[in-house]
Amino acid sequence: MRFDIFCHIVDHFGDAGVCLRLVRRLALTDFTPHDHFTSSDQDSLRLFCDQPELIKTLAGEAMLYELMVHGVEILPWESATQSLSREIFPDVVIETFSCELPEEYLTQLKSIHIPLIINVEYLSAESWTVEAHGLPSPPSHADDWLRYFYYPGFLPNSGGLLQGKLPVIEDYQEDVPRSLEQVWCQLRSASDAKRVCIFTYGGDQLIRFLNQAKANDLPLDLLLCDTPAIQTTEQWLGETLTNPITRNHLQCIAMPFIPQDDFDWLLFHCDLNLVRGEDSFVRAQFAGKPFIWDIYPQDIDAHVKKLDAFLEVYLTDASPNARQAVLKAMHWQELSHWWPELQAISQHAIIWRQKLMKSQIHGDLAHRLRDFIQEKLKQG
Repeated sequence: MRFDIFCHIVDHFGDAGVCLRLVRRLALTDFTPHDHFTSSDQDSLRLFCDQPELIKTLAGEAMLYELMVHGVEILPWESATQSLSREIFPDVVIETFSCELPEEYLTQLKSIHIPLIINVEYLSAESWTVEAHGLPSPPSHADDWLRYFYYPGFLPNSGGLLQGKLPVIEDYQEDVPRSLEQVWCQLRSASDAKRVCIFTYGGDQLIRFLNQAKANDLPLDLLLCDTPAIQTTEQWLGETLTNPITRNHLQCIAMPFIPQDDFDWLLFHCDLNLVRGEDSFVRAQFAGKPFIWDIYPQDIDAHVKKLDAFLEVYLTDASPNARQAVLKAMHWQELSHWWPELQAISQHAIIWRQKLMKSQIHGDLAHRLRDFIQEKLKQG
């Protein structure tokens, strides 16, 4: 089966990270056995992206090789219009995050083959997304195409989450990835300092966090990922982070760019993760560690509703102490008001991780998406 997946990057690593993880998971999963899905031929998956080099950098050499072996191509967006023929055309087209498919590509497809088109949307815990999951969007005019909306989510009747291989909590002493070896040598021992990964949009919220951490004399190794967090911290320090810089008990370290798998490893080995976007938000949960989601501000405070909807699901079974502490942390309240409950937050994060894994025991987003595709193609 042939898949064409389209990715238009808006939130830089967030959109790129999700699309890379999606194509990888689809490449590593199979259809549920069925009468007309018995072919042993390898799937072909083409990821068309307006920033293909970012996707490749995010993947790293090892993953790129894995993808190639499993029939994945990462191609420039504009090459989609030169990629079709009567012998080579997609059975399924996936447009991520409502990106608009190239008009010329659609015109060419119409003369060759009408594929199944699925729009994989942004993740949300809002109840309406479950109600809308899997629904068709009927063509509004003669030249329009039928599409199906696929909504990722946390509930069994949602589209699920991209999971993949996860670290084993008991196996904490794993080898440090090569991309992190130099940084890891600069860290204090786990008993002397907590490790905090900071991958946020920077700005005033991060400045307040730094001020409060310094004022409370917290021994923290701060691992600063990507430009916004690094630049905000340099502004706070009044210095460039060429090398690690210490203020009171804080050690600030500017992280090098690391591949996606190594970033997952980093989240798992930190005591607190400050994350942004969608991909790192989900990976922080699968890491089973305390985290704060620096959710991107939206018009009419839509992001507040999205955060509250997630917290309602996330804190369903939380202890009173953990619940209050998480709410304070997620709303960036005074650090001293929730830091003493870090252990309770950590215990809840582990329980939530186990709950997520159990909810996907019969298949993550990739498996559910393949089942959805199989059902629609069977219906014709």
